[in-house]
Amino acid sequence: MPVGFRTLFSLVLCAAAAGAALAHVAIDVVGDFALANDSYDHVAHGSRELVSGVALLLAVVLAGRGLRICCEIASINRFRVVVPVRRRPETLGFVGAAVAGSVLLVPAMEWLDGRLAGAPVLALDQAFGGSVLLGVITTVICAAAIALAIYAVARWLISHRDSIVTIIVTLLRRMADGVRPSVYTLTARGFTPRHRRAPNALRLCKRGPPLLLSA
Repeated sequence: MPVGFRTLFSLVLCAAAAGAALAHVAIDVVGDFALANDSYDHVAHGSRELVSGVALLLAVVLAGRGLRICCEIASINRFRVVVPVRRRPETLGFVGAAVAGSVLLVPAMEWLDGRLAGAPVLALDQAFGGSVLLGVITTVICAAAIALAIYAVARWLISHRDSIVTIIVTLLRRMADGVRPSVYTLTARGFTPRHRRAPNALRLCKRGPPLLLSA
């Protein structure tokens, strides 16, 4: 089953946000050693928490949507599951889109930090920590690593969706078997419970005379 456009787009946004947050921290660390003047110093970076929160929110939404889809499949038929085929163009497109999004988000994050700190960013090299080349290379590496990790996890979950559906079906079945139906439920289904007679019930009954004697 191929991944839908909305799911793939949400995954790209999640990977781009996570990659941008990681790249922003990496540029700050690498710039302290590789650059004489790191523009990320002496500036509060509140955008990192913001972008990380957005990535976490998207991950939670995607996890909830995936669980809902698995439950829907489990309620219909868990044997009609098609294992998806990995496509290299889709992988490259996903990683490329996530990297492009991260490259755009990193300077936007620094611009937001500068505006909040009262020191607006006026040049592109300042938005990348003091060096555009170093900032872009660091962002590409971090974003590509995050995108590949997210894509691998998503593909693994989709390829093992039949096992996840089986686990959900088993858990639901155990929960359903653990609840005993009431008398009203059994009566509505047409089942009338019958009580077993006691062993001495026949001996206590009043018996008539034998047929031969009465004749």
